[in-house]
This record gives sequence, structure tokens and C-alpha cells, in this order.
Amino acid sequence: MIYTRDNKPDKIHFDVDICIIGSGCGGAISAAKMSSQGFKVLVLEKGPYVSRDDFDQDESRLIKKMYENGGGLATDDMSIRILAGTTFGGSSTINWMNCFRTPEHVLKEWSENYGLEEYLPNKMIPHFEEIEKRLSVHEVSDDEHSPQNRIILDGCNNLGISANNCKNNSDGCIGCGKCGLGCYYDAKKDMRLTYLADAITSGTEIITDTKAEKIEYRNKDSQMITATLDHRGERIPITISCKRTIVAGNAIGTPLLLKKSKMGKGVVGKYLHIHPVVATIGEFEHDINPTYSIPMSAVSHHYEKRTDGYGFWQEVPDLEIFLAGVNMPGIGKERREIMKKMKNLGVIITLTRDGASKKSTGEVTWRGGYNKQNARFSFKKVPSIRYKVDPIDMDNILAGYRNSMEIQFAAGAKTVYPMHSKLQALNSKDDIDEFMKNPMGPNQITMFSAHPTGTARMGKDSKISAVNEQLELHHFPGVFVADGSVLPTAPGVNPMISILAIISRAVELGNFGL
Repeated sequence: MIYTRDNKPDKIHFDVDICIIGSGCGGAISAAKMSSQGFKVLVLEKGPYVSRDDFDQDESRLIKKMYENGGGLATDDMSIRILAGTTFGGSSTINWMNCFRTPEHVLKEWSENYGLEEYLPNKMIPHFEEIEKRLSVHEVSDDEHSPQNRIILDGCNNLGISANNCKNNSDGCIGCGKCGLGCYYDAKKDMRLTYLADAITSGTEIITDTKAEKIEYRNKDSQMITATLDHRGERIPITISCKRTIVAGNAIGTPLLLKKSKMGKGVVGKYLHIHPVVATIGEFEHDINPTYSIPMSAVSHHYEKRTDGYGFWQEVPDLEIFLAGVNMPGIGKERREIMKKMKNLGVIITLTRDGASKKSTGEVTWRGGYNKQNARFSFKKVPSIRYKVDPIDMDNILAGYRNSMEIQFAAGAKTVYPMHSKLQALNSKDDIDEFMKNPMGPNQITMFSAHPTGTARMGKDSKISAVNEQLELHHFPGVFVADGSVLPTAPGVNPMISILAIISRAVELGNFGL
């Protein structure tokens, strides 16, 4: 049963075994696995219910409907925009379908540094396989590459570096290029069509348009959750009594809720990782048409271990017009002139596995008073996202930035526009050295992210982690975290499969204590 803002429940108090806060990857697979065992499960989702009928590709409506803060979520200093879903199915509803298993060297690092021997590769393979089967994960064929994805394949080949086909979670994809607006064709096998559907079949109830306000911790077997349902503009308070609480509100929402509930002890909120992204635009003589076709079908992981297991990799984005319009370099007429060349433009994004120094460079918390990073003052505490790029990570970011320009030219670009506050047109690879002399600090080099993780990280030692290997809060038994927050480090790949597999393995280990 799904309750929405138009179909409100006939009661305002629920008594269940498990209350799951969030319907993204972690919440969805938790609900499916636990309800299949006969437990009474309720899922709260603060975003709206959506189905294929909603996905009319109207950007002006869907961005506000399905993205956190209407697509405008950012760090306090506004230097990094963070794209996150706030809708039924979470970010899986709007993501770009890239499916990678957690690299073996990352799983081994988690074992060595965080005591997570139960998550070594041999223990994780069955979970990867099960999830890939349920999500119809398969490798994109050679004849499905768009001209934009061919930039990576051809450019890397000409440079003598490796590039490969991606895997994605689809069945019957026609390549419309609108993944970021939800799949009108139901070809993308997101959480709505997979684990949430399984959970509903097994008896899970879901209430959308409902924001969890606070968790009242009583003891291991008893918590009370207060929430607010938005029923056509009317705010209706509801309460949920449960034996177990599973927080799955993503790496931004989860620490904020835990801290608001006075459960944010230790490292909760710290160690935010985001896979910072930089981008370059290549202008070609031939048509690229970057807004069409499968968005991510090619990838280069050639430099993924550049610095002691940390490095960067390249993909191309789902280039919705709203993303292009916001991020294109230049101002006013300059930006408009570049946008007019859209059909001949190809974008490469470089993602960096951040956290190489092992220090906490990012934090999500509540702050009041004067915020020096955004020059705002608030009498009450408000959500705050701070992130400072570590010098080692910046070295990898800039190396990847340079490499993406080299790939563009090697693939035949006649001009390359780096996404930088200072509009510059590079006409050959010989111009790259001069460009790299520009200031590359916050709000100079354009950066964004869609992969926040790590703010309630998993480990055996409560001094350096928030949850144990079964995802239970060290200091509050009976309360669990099941989303990207628990990843001990940045995974170094698009994180959807990592999140699903970690939660699947955790359920196998402890069944959330039930």
C-alpha cells in the first residue's frame, strides 16, 4: 500500500516492527528483504510519489519535483553543487544508470583500516550477482555508444590509455537521453520497479510526501518517530512506534536527522566524501547531440589508482538542458553563444575518489549564528554542508582535468572550453599548460557532485566510525543506517551498486537485530 499527498492514510499513528526513513537504494532493499521475512515494515519518503505518467520530460516542473532543493543543493560556500533525489525511489529514480561493483582494492582497504573482514570481495560477490540480476544490469553494446561517449573511447584509444564499455540497469532502453528526469518508458530498473515493488508485494506500507522530524530513542527495542505528512498543502502530524529504526535519508539527510534527534555522537556528520567532479566541453566539426542516447556507456578508469589507491576516472554526463545552462562557462551573451553550439558539443566529466589523506575534509551538521562561508546569519540552527578539497585530492582533480582536455583533443575537438569561472577557449593541446596556470580554488574551477557518502561510516571501532558491521549505531542499539552514509571511504565508482550490496550483506549478517 502506498499513501501519497492525494491518498492520505486513515490514521495518524502506526505500530510496526521496522520504520525505514527514505525510499532510495538503502531503504528500498532493506524494506524488500525484511518484509519478505514477515516483518511489518513502514517506509517514510519525504519526496512525492512518481510513476511513468509523471515523467513527461518537462524540466521546469520535474527538477523542482524530484531534486533536493530544486537542484540547487550546494556546499555552504556555493563552490560545489550536489545533485540528490528527493522522490519515490530516491536518487535511483533520476540517476544515469552506471553500475559498477565496489573495486576489490577498496573492499580490502575497508577490511584493513576498519575491521570489515565480512565485506571482503569473496563475501560480497553473491550480493553483487543477486543485485545485478534484479536490476537487469548488463554491459552496453558497442553499437549503442552515442557520439559523446565515443569521445572517451576514441580519445583514450588515440592516447594509448584504457577505456571500457559501462554496465547499466535497464531493459528496453531506447536512448532518449532523459534519465535525469525519470524514465518515461520504465526501462530504467530503479528502486520503484524493483526492490520497492518487491517490498510492497510482501506487505510493506509506504507513505510519501512525509518528512521524518525526529527519532525519540527509548531503548533497543522501542523508538518513536514523529513525522509530518503534506496532504495537499495541509501539514498532518503522524507518529510511528517501532522496534527498529532504519535511517536511509542519504549522506546529507541522515546525519541531520540523527543530530536533530540527539543521536549524532562521534563521527556522525563528518568524513563527507562527494567524488568531486570537474568538466570540460569539446566543440567538434560533426554533430554530437549530447542530450540524446544512453548517457553513460563508456568510461576510463585508467588513472583510478594514481595515488595510493586514489585517483580519478572519466565519464560523460546525462546532459539535460538545465545542467548545461547552469554549468556552462561564461556569463550572459558568452554563455548563450556556447549553448547555441549545443549539437556540436561533447562534455567529459572527471570524478575523483576523494579522501586520500584519510582526514575529514567535509561535514554535514546544523549551524546557527553567522556562517562565514556563505555570509548568512540565522538565529536558529540550519543545515550546513562544508567541504574543503584536500591537497592530495586536488592534485588528482587537476590531473584529471588536464587529462580530460587531452582526451577531447585526441578525439578530434577543434576547441575545448574548461568549465572555469574565467571563460577560455583552448584551440590545441598546446594551450593546456597555459590554462592550468589559472587559479583553481573554490568558485574558480567549476565543481559539482552526485555521490555524497561517508557521514555515518561503518567500522568496528566506535572512535572512528558511526555504525558497526551490521549498520547499527554504536551508541544507540536498535537504530540502523542503511544508505551511502555508511561507506567507510569514497568507493571510487558510481556508488549505487556499492550501497545496495553493503546493505544486502549487512542484512545477511544481522537481520537488523530481529
